[in-house]
Amino acid sequence: MAAQPLAPPPSRMKTTEAQGALGTYFRFHAVLSRICLQIAVVGLNIILVAVLIQIWGRYVMNDSPTWTEILALVLVLYVTCFAAAVGVRDGRHIGMESLLSFAPAIVRKAADIIVYLGMIVFGGFMTWGGGILSWEMMEYVNPGLPISQAWTYLPLCLGGILIMVFAVERVVARVLNLEVIPSWH
Repeated sequence: MAAQPLAPPPSRMKTTEAQGALGTYFRFHAVLSRICLQIAVVGLNIILVAVLIQIWGRYVMNDSPTWTEILALVLVLYVTCFAAAVGVRDGRHIGMESLLSFAPAIVRKAADIIVYLGMIVFGGFMTWGGGILSWEMMEYVNPGLPISQAWTYLPLCLGGILIMVFAVERVVARVLNLEVIPSWH
């Protein structure tokens, strides 16, 4: 017999229903998360156009532009980092829940909090490392695109900050027994 995940307790309310400053806190994160998701979607569309221009130039015109490949590579980093942060907020990260479904509610709650605390640490290292790389590469110009190499590493820093912010939100929601509404709703 397969174990079924336990339904949330009836006292659990959604973050959009939270009152006062706490409700504003969660609504701000919901808006920030939707903006990150929209940036990621726009970035994906620009990548698509850049790759199509590259294909057209290479196979039809026999003269491929150099900027398209580098633009696509830089945008992939922004799309990945922003989408990963949204995944943290929406609880869509990779997880091993099969064993936790058999555990008592207090153990599941503690495990969730520990996982999100680990994400905060990871986001901190990502922010630190991305910031150092951006700073060190600021004076170098990208050979195929006339922008600083710092723009290539900036999404690591921004993504790390967003991962930390959204992981803190998840810890607060879990401690207060609130349900975070996904960004795409």
